[in-house]
Amino acid sequence: MNNDMTNTNNNDNTEVWDSLMKTIFQKGLASLRPFFPNVEGLIVNDEKFGQIFIYRVTNDFKKSYDCGFFLRELAEQFQDGGREAGEWMASFFYELMKTNKFGKELPAPPESEEKEEAFIDDVLFPHCLGAVSEEFAPLRITGNRGLDDNLTPVLELGFIDIPSEKCVFPIHYLYKMMQLNRDPSETILIALAKLRQKHGVE
Repeated sequence: MNNDMTNTNNNDNTEVWDSLMKTIFQKGLASLRPFFPNVEGLIVNDEKFGQIFIYRVTNDFKKSYDCGFFLRELAEQFQDGGREAGEWMASFFYELMKTNKFGKELPAPPESEEKEEAFIDDVLFPHCLGAVSEEFAPLRITGNRGLDDNLTPVLELGFIDIPSEKCVFPIHYLYKMMQLNRDPSETILIALAKLRQKHGVE
């Protein structure tokens, strides 16, 4: 009987979770459709990041644009009823359309760990560091690649004039954002701006 009760509870939990995921997914579609009539999508389960919501917008010229969102950030956007969620989600597609006239679908996953590392070193890091240098010039930036307490590879960024604290970003999170057609430098710039605000320097 105990085993039957456990199985029933597990099934109930799975059904509740699946229902929640479908609700969030449908809210995403509903939030985007006032801006883009042709929207479709799917939910994928990522080994590292859990549920990821992929949406595709097709414009009047039949060009498709893909963008992915993490469960946590969509849940936060929809907490207050999602009044501004549509504008927030649509902004990523507008940016893709502005810089990619012929569409931009999700990039193919890397063929090997070596190619992933090469992309991180040759594309991801230069892009993020370039954005930080441009945003905060002429301030002197410090940057380090290291491991956090859980031995997760991280990128540490900070300022010479705030030696006591750094912002730490998991490298594979930044990489995943690029795989979802999102600009990881935006996350970095927001965190660094908050760091300066926290320490009362501009």
